[in-house]
Amino acid sequence: MIARLIALLGALALTVATTPRDQKPVFTADGAFFALSVTDLDATIAWYTGKLGLTVVTRYPKRGTTAGALLGGNGLEVELIVHDDASDPRGTEPVLTHGIFKTGFRVDDFDGTIAGLRARGVQIAYGPYPARRDQRANAIIRDNSGNLIQIFGDYAR
Repeated sequence: MIARLIALLGALALTVATTPRDQKPVFTADGAFFALSVTDLDATIAWYTGKLGLTVVTRYPKRGTTAGALLGGNGLEVELIVHDDASDPRGTEPVLTHGIFKTGFRVDDFDGTIAGLRARGVQIAYGPYPARRDQRANAIIRDNSGNLIQIFGDYAR
């Protein structure tokens, strides 16, 4: 009975994570979702919670060859899936791959978001680029697996 209780408490600890109370959100998005197939679920959860301030909404236990987690916070949801049989078809540069090569979301405070990401040690892969009348302010970051995530601000007025 005690062993079952300890196992249950351990499982609950894996499914619920919180942003540290002294850490304010890096951004507020307008509402966005993307999903990633990853090689290391724990490392990727740590990156998205530590760098983007997301929390673990739920963690899917391994069933057969697949496990995963849903993270969320500040208008962004990210689903992470690890599959034993998955492979990485990309070469060295994602833009040279057919299909989706980056994802992104819009934020309320672009300059504050970039400053917050830099303070957390997030690698800015491209930009930041200033707002113009025909282009939103934007920058592209890389996650721990090298996935490109574009962050958009407003257009110039």
